[in-house]
Amino acid sequence: MQEERLLVQPETVTVQARSQKMAAALSSYARALTFENRSRRNLYRLAGLAPRTRDRVFSIILMAIIGGTLVLPMAASILYFAFIASPGYASEVRFIVRTSTPYLSRDRYASDTVEPKEKIVQDTAILLNYLDSPAIIQDMQKAVNLGDLYGRSDIDFMSRLRSDATQEDLLKYWKRHFSTSVNAKSGIVELEVTAYSPQEANAMVKLVLHLAEQRVNQLSSGMWDDLRASSQRNVDTATKDVGDLRGQIRDTQNKTGVFDIDLSAQSNSDLLTTVETSIADLRSRRVALSQSVGDKSPQMLDMDRQIAAQEEQAKALRAQSAGGTTTRGGNLADYSTIFDQLKLNLSLAETRLKSAITDLEKVKLVSSLQLVYVDAFIQPTVPDRNKYPNVPLSLFLTLLACLGVCGAACGGVVLLRKKLD
Repeated sequence: MQEERLLVQPETVTVQARSQKMAAALSSYARALTFENRSRRNLYRLAGLAPRTRDRVFSIILMAIIGGTLVLPMAASILYFAFIASPGYASEVRFIVRTSTPYLSRDRYASDTVEPKEKIVQDTAILLNYLDSPAIIQDMQKAVNLGDLYGRSDIDFMSRLRSDATQEDLLKYWKRHFSTSVNAKSGIVELEVTAYSPQEANAMVKLVLHLAEQRVNQLSSGMWDDLRASSQRNVDTATKDVGDLRGQIRDTQNKTGVFDIDLSAQSNSDLLTTVETSIADLRSRRVALSQSVGDKSPQMLDMDRQIAAQEEQAKALRAQSAGGTTTRGGNLADYSTIFDQLKLNLSLAETRLKSAITDLEKVKLVSSLQLVYVDAFIQPTVPDRNKYPNVPLSLFLTLLACLGVCGAACGGVVLLRKKLD
């Protein structure tokens, strides 16, 4: 009996020791797992207790994201760019903006007051701003129906202009179908317009060039209208002044009875010479007569009366030319000052009138000319093949975009799953 107890006791001790050792080993292993794998999902997987349902949900979400942001968009892009997209033809033209100002006469309406280089730079900037402004849409609509040109049924739905497009929609659509670039050193502008047939692209480039040139020239029309009106007012004022002065000269001639000072002075001089000659002749005759008759004789008295009358007439003629006041209220010397002043004023007024008429004619000439030219030194091209869409480039850009979106979405899901673990 005692021998059986001795046999059982060692076996019991061995089982208990083995259990304690196993428990210690499991505890140590659990602590190691806790430090090495802080994700409960990994811990559960190592222990054979992973939540398979949640993993399947996240896997489905990731596959849906990859399919929706990468596979389907790429498949749709390949289908669209390779089989559906309408070919876009780009017509190019290169031009520079020139001004006719340097070729005009150098006066106040030409290069003395205008810097051609600065004006060309300004006109080029205005032209470029006009090309992407609502104004060009309105001007093009007057020349061509953009709805018929870009909204035809044979153009694919992505490239077609909507039938109910507003002015803002038209402007956005137009900005996608033209491009410009400028060489800052030479001022050369390169313009490219896209349409959906070679002939339409070429016609649109020519239309845009014409409208741009017309718009730049219209900027100066208001200034030239004002300048023409101002010049016309100057002509009217100068004409009125000349007419008034000529009227004053006429009234002065009527008032003084003198048509021309020089003619009147010459006439008075000739008449005075004649009278003095007559007086000298009468005096010589009186001397000869006094030797034969007495001083009281009728012949001598008549001779004295004639001499006195002639001397009175000579005195009056001298007074009329210069000296005392005549019965008409002045002499030729006084009238000469008045007429000289009137003639000087008339001469100045006529000079102003001549200058005003010259300025008006110049303004009319310059305003009727085209001052700015859009000089296309390379004529608009008729494209042989389409430039858009560029299928390899478009697919590459689409792939990059899809990869970016897909990577961001998948990264967000992975981060969320880690956070939930």
